[in-house]
Amino acid sequence: MIRGAIFDADGTLLDSMGMWDTVGARYLASLGVTARPGLRAILFPMTLAESAVYLKEAYGLAQSHQEIAEGINRTIRDFYRNEVREKPGAREFLEALRARGVGITLATNTDRSVIVEGLVTAGLLPLLDEIYTCGELGVGKDRPDIFHRARDRMGTRTEETWVFEDAVHCARTAFQAGYPVVGVADPFSDQEELKKFCHIYLPDLTDFDGFYQKAMK
Repeated sequence: MIRGAIFDADGTLLDSMGMWDTVGARYLASLGVTARPGLRAILFPMTLAESAVYLKEAYGLAQSHQEIAEGINRTIRDFYRNEVREKPGAREFLEALRARGVGITLATNTDRSVIVEGLVTAGLLPLLDEIYTCGELGVGKDRPDIFHRARDRMGTRTEETWVFEDAVHCARTAFQAGYPVVGVADPFSDQEELKKFCHIYLPDLTDFDGFYQKAMK
């Protein structure tokens, strides 16, 4: 049974993970600087502030650490404002859930102002009942707090609230908290590992009827 749905944004509803994978190189390119191989792996575990320090030192940038951090943020916002697209079938999937009276909330690690711009660009914002962000909640998806908050908003029980995630660690958190989980394929995630922590695995969001039949059992 499904009465509520909690969606991740990046990699689940939005085709945006590639940007996060290349944001450092994108920012450098805006300065006319070519990134060296391996930059993504270096920046991946760093905070924004740490990334700014690394880029300044490694590439001899004239900008201050604050200016670099602001430039990276502009690069991210420009992508969500001008380039981001929905993942295949996302709009129709959300519309089909709404038509069946299913509550829909968003639970994301991304900053609210950024993700709202992306959802507007992709045309998905009107299909969501509420948005929750880890930054505002003060805790990441290594804990299920954000899923509980979204579920409370919809007034649904855990067992009838489906969580849609593309990232393994997020799916694991929801799975271990007792939520039915839908793993949504994304090339930037380990698909075989994701399958271990989902009740339904979807190669994309284009087969709503197939999903709904399974979810209503």
